[in-house]
Amino acid sequence: MSGNDTGARGFPAFTARRGSQVRGQSWWGRAWADALEDTSLGERTLKKGRACARTGRLGPITVSPGRLSTTGHDGDTAFTTVLTLEQLDEDDWELLWEKAADRPDVIEQLLAGDLPPDLLEAAEDARVRLLPGYGDLEADCDCDAFDHPCEHTAALCYQLSWLLDDDPTLLLLLRGRGAQQVREEVRAAVLMQAIVGSLGEEETEVELPDGTPAEEVFGRRPAPLPDLPPLPAPPARQDAADPLERLVADAAVRARELLAYAHGLDDRAGAPG
Repeated sequence: MSGNDTGARGFPAFTARRGSQVRGQSWWGRAWADALEDTSLGERTLKKGRACARTGRLGPITVSPGRLSTTGHDGDTAFTTVLTLEQLDEDDWELLWEKAADRPDVIEQLLAGDLPPDLLEAAEDARVRLLPGYGDLEADCDCDAFDHPCEHTAALCYQLSWLLDDDPTLLLLLRGRGAQQVREEVRAAVLMQAIVGSLGEEETEVELPDGTPAEEVFGRRPAPLPDLPPLPAPPARQDAADPLERLVADAAVRARELLAYAHGLDDRAGAPG
């Protein structure tokens, strides 16, 4: 197995399998197969696809955001099969993680690199589709089969259910998110929920004092102003070298002039104006 967090991941080809069981056996493997059989392909194609999936005629599988592909052969004829699935947009992911943050068990498993079944409920709450619905899967195969989608397309879908048995997070990769990015966004969603929750608690704990009715305030007579302080002696003017000291001295002179004006004095003459 190879690949990186946000790009493609490659898986070796499955060898031929005996027996009638072709659907994935895990919860997500079965859920994928159910969605495939319920909405995406016709019964004839599904039956032929189940047979093809067991033959070992498909080659290595590549899973990447919005794309699932493989190569294969029918006798001497080679073919390439590609399935595309629409990626979720940024708003969809944000809403999904917001709903998942309300479920501690889901968060714990996501951070551990697993994909809990309850995430599907969070997706439904967020109105986000993880599993394919009707018309979600677009198939393209360059074989000469008359059917479209062809048996190779269905076989590839069934083999993806086998991959989901081992790593269900491949479903998130198909929808556009690798494992590391999932963990980072989930942590961010949990942190944001904690911040919003703490702010809400602080707001509910604050007790505001009883206010005074506006009509009562405006109906009161204004209180008398306090007496003005006595006029101090004029400050000594000095030529300070420090600009800050000169500024303070000038401010003191100006303040005394304003106070003298309030007393009704002409500060320059020291007598009533």
